[in-house]
Amino acid sequence: MRISLLLLAALAAAAPALGQVLTLGEARRLALESQPALRALDLSARAADEASVADGALPDPRLKLGALNFPSRNFPSAREDMTQVGVSWEQAIPGGDKRRLRTERTLAEAGQARAEAIGLRQGIARDVGQAWLDAWQAIGAERMLVALAQEFERSIELARIALASGKGAQAEVLAARQLLSQSHDRRLELVAQVRRARAALGRWVPEAAARDLPAELPVLPPPAPLTAIIESLEHHPLHDMQLRAQGVAEADVALAREASKPDRSVELGYFARGGGRSDMLMFQVAIELPVFADRKQDRMVASKLAQLERAREQRADHLRQLRADLAAAYADWELAGERLRNIEGAILPDANARLVALQSQYGAGAGSAPLATVLEARRILVEAGIQQLAMRSMQAKTRVALQYFEHDGGSR
Repeated sequence: MRISLLLLAALAAAAPALGQVLTLGEARRLALESQPALRALDLSARAADEASVADGALPDPRLKLGALNFPSRNFPSAREDMTQVGVSWEQAIPGGDKRRLRTERTLAEAGQARAEAIGLRQGIARDVGQAWLDAWQAIGAERMLVALAQEFERSIELARIALASGKGAQAEVLAARQLLSQSHDRRLELVAQVRRARAALGRWVPEAAARDLPAELPVLPPPAPLTAIIESLEHHPLHDMQLRAQGVAEADVALAREASKPDRSVELGYFARGGGRSDMLMFQVAIELPVFADRKQDRMVASKLAQLERAREQRADHLRQLRADLAAAYADWELAGERLRNIEGAILPDANARLVALQSQYGAGAGSAPLATVLEARRILVEAGIQQLAMRSMQAKTRVALQYFEHDGGSR
């Protein structure tokens, strides 16, 4: 008894969750909250921030322990006046502004990771939205075919009754059964689409992909004019990532030029001698001599300049690609709207009017409209409705794509 009560309580607690509807906005929110790729980029930026402090610090000093001037004859017991053991401390000092430039370069990498994260958020919002819309379209189409199959089954039953009473024909029963089988096959095709669409949605929201979707699409406001969106692409997060990459390349050039400024090191030591002799102090300075700059530092500068030019060209190419993708998405949105207006203004009304006319002829008993023709007209009307769903989904998907270019997809 107690186990039964516990099971009932568990089912009661789970029932609201099972009945929850997954809206487009919630799907985007859940995907952005639980996306490992975003956390990985955030960790990369944090790692670069931490590394920038280390890059700007002095190198660790070196502690040296040594013994000097031991004679080789009678080693190790032999001693000379200059025999000594001691300790020294050495500190390397990078030349020029290398420490500052290394810090700036690492911070530029952190900025690049953050810009990439913002761009990735926009891409996730777009991909989740399109996966959600694919699922919404397939589920809606499947529901329409389920209703069509039920209507075909009722028509088959009526045809059998008419046949039994001598008022119908066997051909009408067979024609209705054939249409029912075809609608069942079409439904199986849509079931496969639903499963694929839910699997794609599960890539982003694995815990919520099986939830019901609303019957109606959310209202998506029309996009800004194409020219206005094109002008804003300079500030798109993905394009900003290209700008940050160019900043990293510029920092590499500055570091390569600074490499011609020699590094230095300072060493201070204390050495003890035995036999009552005076101990020794040691101080020395070492300076690197870039005497082969034409074969080393100059070549490195040329290499980094080439990489900087590559980053600039990649940034220009990326802007072109964004503009081309935007123009294509805008054209798709406009065309989807035109096709939807044609379906709702001509195809659906004509299909419905044809069905009404055939039903009237069939009901009059004139024999000019066989049952199979009526059922086929019903199937055509349902297919037109499925086409309407597809165009509504296509229009919404292209609008979601345009939100990505407006770089506000995550906020809608």
